[in-house]
Amino acid sequence: DIREVYQPGSVLDFPRRPPWSYEMSKEQLMSQEERSFQEYLGKIHGAYTSEKLSYFEHNLETWRQLWRVLEMSDIVLLITDIRHPVVNFPPALYEYVTGELGLALVLVLNKVDLAPPALVVAWKHYFHQCYPQLHIVLFTSFPRDTRTPQEPGGVLKKNRRRGKGWTRALGPEQLLRACEAITVGKVDLSSWREKIARDVAGASWGNVSGEEEEEEDGPAVLVEQLTDSAMEPTGPSRERYKDGVVTIGCIGFPNVGKSSLINGLVGRKVVSVSRTPGHTRYFQTYFLTPSVKLCDCPGLIFPSLLPRQLQVLAGIYPIAQIQEPYTSVGYLASRIPVQALLHLRHPEAEDPSAEHPWCAWDICEAWAEKRGYKTAKAARNDVYRAANSLLRLAVDGRLSLCFYPPGYSEQRGTWESHPETAELVLSQGRVGPAGDEEEEEEEELSSSCEEEGEEDRDADEEGEGDEDTPTSDPGSCLTARNPYALLGEDEC
Repeated sequence: DIREVYQPGSVLDFPRRPPWSYEMSKEQLMSQEERSFQEYLGKIHGAYTSEKLSYFEHNLETWRQLWRVLEMSDIVLLITDIRHPVVNFPPALYEYVTGELGLALVLVLNKVDLAPPALVVAWKHYFHQCYPQLHIVLFTSFPRDTRTPQEPGGVLKKNRRRGKGWTRALGPEQLLRACEAITVGKVDLSSWREKIARDVAGASWGNVSGEEEEEEDGPAVLVEQLTDSAMEPTGPSRERYKDGVVTIGCIGFPNVGKSSLINGLVGRKVVSVSRTPGHTRYFQTYFLTPSVKLCDCPGLIFPSLLPRQLQVLAGIYPIAQIQEPYTSVGYLASRIPVQALLHLRHPEAEDPSAEHPWCAWDICEAWAEKRGYKTAKAARNDVYRAANSLLRLAVDGRLSLCFYPPGYSEQRGTWESHPETAELVLSQGRVGPAGDEEEEEEEELSSSCEEEGEEDRDADEEGEGDEDTPTSDPGSCLTARNPYALLGEDEC
């Protein structure tokens, strides 16, 4: 329940920019903002203990990025992860944007390919009921065909995305319709609709000839880097849709897919993406068309009462900074059958068919044994590295932990037979895997050399690589047993 996470009406707010005027000097403005921010932090830490309070952003400069984006934007996109959207939806921001600023707020339920369609529709209606001023859009940058049943053992299958995979994003058409309903003809969005039509036509014909053509094809996207003029105060009441251009600000928590959403709207990669929270440090603007400008804001963590384990699994808390990851693994394993999905054998079991009680340490030790994670000196199972590996699988969606809205269990049949559920299945099927654009390969949890040449990362390293970067080509089998080729990707 979102009321348990954020407690609307309490001090769990977000820092607002204090009142200012053009007569103030830069030093006076900066000092006033810092003083207001310290008072904001003092109220929160005075009301809640550090054990109960969640990890949130304490850097004023990052909040200043949010203030600039809100001042620049005509429409605000609040991007959430469909697996846990209430975690990424601060009610205080909703009240501020729709109330004080008077802007339209579009809620983007991103990564809908990682959740059952019935659950996606249930979350959509939940937010419609609780926050009626929202415009809700379903989005995913990498849709898959949901008509193909997902086997429990195929949890570690991955898709290699090549060519123009970004052009098959699900949701740009919905976002365009939402923006047309908001602008009501004040901005000419016909160029945006024409761009979507070109992207769909190009993807349907499958004219893929590699990454080089992808980079050269189509007009270049104008990117405005952060400049001093962009950081100047713009005033509380500026002109909307200035010069016939609508500015769309993208706001959200880390790891919800803001950069991937922009790549999906553009139709090709223009923003680097990473699993590391805080990868986008400063906002940048991108002209999607001459009349549509996108503004990418750094990921911001709002204060809440969210359990630390769920923050880790949601990708909000950096996994490399966790000193004790086992409670998070236990949180995950108590909600999805990790040991069954990964085909783990209990470390103390002499008979594999016998039932044994599992704990978080047993799961990590069994995963370390299966992956071949060993300590350097004593060659014992590296349980810490295995725990970090499991957490990264959860953040990446390979082990998918989805939460339900309140009352979902009682109405499960209603949502599964809902017309919008069938429509979502059909829409994902229309943009499913086609031709050479996406190759799905099955990665069995064995010790064979079927996926040779794949490099594995240490558990304390963050995945700095781009999500859409294909893995290296298989090489020669160096040994008869390759414990580092079990997943076939350097994610762990």
